[in-house]
Amino acid sequence: MVKVRVTCNKNIIERFGVKKPEGWDFQYINYPCSDEELVAQCKDADIIFCGPVDFFRKEVIDQLENCKLIQSLGVGFDKIDLNATKEKGIYVCNNRAVNAVPVAELALGHMISSLRRMPEADAKIKAGGVDGFNESFRDYQVKGQSELSSRTIGLVGLGAIGKAAVRMLKAFGCKVVYYDVFRADEAYEIENDLEFCTYDEILEKCDIISYHVPVLDSTRNMVRKETIEKMKQDAIIVNVARGEIVNNEDLAEALNNGRIFAGLDVIAPEPPTADHPLFNLTDAGKARLSITPHIAGTTDDAFIRMSQWSYDNMVKVMNGERPNNVVNGL
Repeated sequence: MVKVRVTCNKNIIERFGVKKPEGWDFQYINYPCSDEELVAQCKDADIIFCGPVDFFRKEVIDQLENCKLIQSLGVGFDKIDLNATKEKGIYVCNNRAVNAVPVAELALGHMISSLRRMPEADAKIKAGGVDGFNESFRDYQVKGQSELSSRTIGLVGLGAIGKAAVRMLKAFGCKVVYYDVFRADEAYEIENDLEFCTYDEILEKCDIISYHVPVLDSTRNMVRKETIEKMKQDAIIVNVARGEIVNNEDLAEALNNGRIFAGLDVIAPEPPTADHPLFNLTDAGKARLSITPHIAGTTDDAFIRMSQWSYDNMVKVMNGERPNNVVNGL
């Protein structure tokens, strides 16, 4: 019998009813726990099914006697010692791009929410009732509003999520440009009417700038006072990637000063504290912020895919086949 030991949250795995491989021994273990307890619970596992931020250190991996696969439920795998697993011949796999579509969807949602000034209208109407409704209507008459189709969108990062955003934005007919450390091939650019730009060009020419990059030394604080100053007046910053990409204090100052708009799904640190700059904006700053609590990739549909793709990989490995999305070089 195949022994699968699971560190993932049981409610997340079980609630959608995705069918597990029949006849296998799935056990949810006590986690988080010490490395010693983790070894005791996983020592004889054929497969480990873990969350994207669960730790599997070398000291644990070296004592796994039968393990053939460590499968991450999500995209993350950086808490697993990849060198140790490679030395032991254990595949480490993730579910790359499993939530690219819902993350891109929410990015577009924040673009539209910010572009049409929905947070400001929503707050005024809910606070003022009919008077707020009428005041908001007059504001739109005075300030005007734009369609997404007339805007230039800059994508910073053209991985799976960036490319999903490209597909969606094509339907709106807007101009899309992008920056990435790896340029896409010419055929893809032509097919999608994409223009490659430097990051400075993105800052200077785009009405909306949407970030889709991982946290690296080179991406921390990509949005800060110096880069905001290069942006157009009333440019919209969208961040559905990682909070560390944005300097909180500089963004809060720009919002309060009426310099830019922002649509955020992530902030740093998470969980945040009550004194976070983005929770202490002026009324003017709040009117320019569209925010959600890091839920872009956690749709029910995405969790169903995560479970199904994970089970498919487990079956492949136990059948002697190479699994999908191997991340440790085996």
